[in-house]
Amino acid sequence: MYEFHGWAAIRETVNEIDEDHLNIIVENIQHFISNLNWSNGLLKLYPANGNYYLSLGGFLNRKTAEATEIMELYQFIADQAPGSYGLLYTFDDEDTEGYDNRFKVFVLARGKITQKEDIFLSPFVPVVEDE
Repeated sequence: MYEFHGWAAIRETVNEIDEDHLNIIVENIQHFISNLNWSNGLLKLYPANGNYYLSLGGFLNRKTAEATEIMELYQFIADQAPGSYGLLYTFDDEDTEGYDNRFKVFVLARGKITQKEDIFLSPFVPVVEDE
């Protein structure tokens, strides 16, 4: 099973917001999303209180192209709107790089995506499930 949960606040820069330019960025992100081949899960870009936010999440039987598209979307946001920030949690019980019992946490901040260790839900067994 492949599980993912994420959010991002869309901001043009870390300091100032040019509303007209932010609207163009949001249109670019929405265009990127509309070109994805999503068949499962939540993926929504929406306005709230004068700002824009991304929410996504889902469960797949196995890691598919959607997993790559999620990372590409976060990278696109980092490139287009380097003031954006957010988190993406992923879990793949078939991971071959030693994360088959751990969540991967990706942090979006200042135009970069970095991977961090999860201290809240990992190791999945026994924190979330019994052996």
